[in-house]
Amino acid sequence: MIRAADLYTIATSGVRASNQLLATTSNNIANVNSEGYVREQTTFESQLVGGVGRGTTERVLDTFAQNQLRRDTTQASEFETYFQRSSVLDDIFASEANSVSSSMSRFFSSLQTATDEPTNMAARQLVLGEANALVGQVSTLSQFMDNKEKELNLELESSIDTANQLIETIAELNKNIRIAEGNNLFDEPGVLKNQRDNAILQLAEIMSIETRDNGNGDGSVMVNLTSGESLVLEDGSFNLFQLSGDPDPDYRNLYLASTGKPTTLKLPEQNLGGQLGGLFRYRDEVLAEGQRELGQISMALTSAINQQNRLGMDYDEQLGGNIFSTPEFQGLNYSANSDLSLTMNARMTEDGASKITAADYLVEITGTTPGSPDTVDISVTLVNPDGSYVTDIDGNTLSQTYTGIEAQAGTFTEVLGGLEIEIPNGDSYAVGDRYLFQPTKSTAQSIEVIMTRPEDIALASPFRVDSNLDNLGDAQLTASSITNTFVDSTLTDPMASAFDGSGGFVAGSPASLVFNSESEFEIFDEAGVSLVVVSGVTDYNNIMEQAASDAGWPFSALADFPGYDFSLQGTPVAGDQFTIAYNTDGVDDNRNGLKLAGLQDVDIMQQNNNGGGNLITFHESYANIVSDIGAKTASANISMQAAQAMQTQSSDWFQSVSGVNLDEEAANLIRFQQTYAAAARILTTASELFDTIYSATR
Repeated sequence: MIRAADLYTIATSGVRASNQLLATTSNNIANVNSEGYVREQTTFESQLVGGVGRGTTERVLDTFAQNQLRRDTTQASEFETYFQRSSVLDDIFASEANSVSSSMSRFFSSLQTATDEPTNMAARQLVLGEANALVGQVSTLSQFMDNKEKELNLELESSIDTANQLIETIAELNKNIRIAEGNNLFDEPGVLKNQRDNAILQLAEIMSIETRDNGNGDGSVMVNLTSGESLVLEDGSFNLFQLSGDPDPDYRNLYLASTGKPTTLKLPEQNLGGQLGGLFRYRDEVLAEGQRELGQISMALTSAINQQNRLGMDYDEQLGGNIFSTPEFQGLNYSANSDLSLTMNARMTEDGASKITAADYLVEITGTTPGSPDTVDISVTLVNPDGSYVTDIDGNTLSQTYTGIEAQAGTFTEVLGGLEIEIPNGDSYAVGDRYLFQPTKSTAQSIEVIMTRPEDIALASPFRVDSNLDNLGDAQLTASSITNTFVDSTLTDPMASAFDGSGGFVAGSPASLVFNSESEFEIFDEAGVSLVVVSGVTDYNNIMEQAASDAGWPFSALADFPGYDFSLQGTPVAGDQFTIAYNTDGVDDNRNGLKLAGLQDVDIMQQNNNGGGNLITFHESYANIVSDIGAKTASANISMQAAQAMQTQSSDWFQSVSGVNLDEEAANLIRFQQTYAAAARILTTASELFDTIYSATR
């Protein structure tokens, strides 16, 4: 053991060391309530020549506990954000006061009441009142969700701004830490590192991140997303986030932009984690789906009612019209399109109630041909709100191509999914131009009740079948149906029906049915001209369908003529005759009213977007929305509670290592006071010895 230091030097080093220990302990106690403070400790090494050397002050930190706390903070923040936003929609949809299902029930109940008394104007007026109430309820819910989308975008912007500020702060603190450590090799810049760690923890609350040392030993760290994209780089530069919506400005995508370089990278939002991940998941899994599924109900419901009312006869003995408006919507231009002034429009087909889905529709120009008129080739693909393709049950993308479509204003072409598209700008489009249609997102707000007269509700059927009083058989009418009332008196349109739109039938339409025998019947027009003879009859169901299937049917060029059908039961004999006529004076008839009221129990709506063909009722569809949001909210609540418990556990672990323990610090304070006093006593003793020696030499 080598000791060359004198007693005075040893005592002085002891006083200095105890003073430094007291300062470190005092600083820990003073910062017990400072957010993000990590307790410090000072360590010494003994000197070979005697005494204690210079101390080194460092933070007491367990990086495993710190990283675990960051991960658990990210997870807790994600589930908490997701749950809080979802629970708002859950409360709204689960509320009886806001229930669209209740509004639908009241509307169909009013239809049933009017059907029971088809000549009662008060009952008919109630139908229109309940229709307005239903449309208003759906519109209110749709507007509420649109407002939530606007709030969401504001939250996303705020979170992105905060994240960018934190990234810049971390990069700046890295720079300051490198300078501080270069200037002082013995004391760790704890304040700067605490500030940086606190900023990193706040950033971890917003998104899932990872950190690692840059390997240069200068105290700086690199920060990147868990998915690998760099935020704070080794050279001190950093990347920032941007939000952009293309083509829908209200549906924002997240991009990472390099500072000083024209480079942007689209980020996977679903795996982002943290507050941002929770917001994006809420948008895609709850809000966007809810918006579109509610819109799907409103469009399918109003379309089905309009279609059925058009198949009936109103109180004025005219063919029925639409009760609700049929909205049209414009396609959204992608920013890369050749000419952003070009447009594309769409609307739902008249029979689209059972075809429309909650998906968006991506239309892409695949070819153009100038001519008279100009034509284009397109592909139509169903897409989810996040832009991913909708697939069928076999995993195939739901897409279809169309060639030679007339590209002129006023011409609509039916495509998959119950839409018909207008391409008004001729061959001005370029190959690769894309348009996004969102028919169900906010359309519910534009649907209105356009019928104002209760007389216009078509509760009666527009045709009737009467048996001749001289019939000898016992065949009787058992059922009748209407499938087409499209008016074209010239019968040149392939969709023409037998109805002339003026309270009668088109000349030459079926007007009577005569049985030649039990197994043969003949159809005549109003002038007594035979239209077709059907032989080999085995049953009397769907008489007009059997006639149209015969090779002699003169209206084979028409898709659905005459647009009505009926069935008989019993046994006819030769000469039995049935008259087919417009239902003049049939205002007491309620056959179409029964069809209207019965729509609430008919499987009409597509259950999902994958083309599986499963149909459900309107009430079932709305119940699916409510239960889906409720299930996701409940699941998020359970996940949130579990994540918060894990966060508490990891926080306790971190604090047990790095937090200030006042009891421990108080004990250290007493101990270091004693060592200070002892070292000071040594210093006093050395001074007294020096004085004694000095006195002895005088």
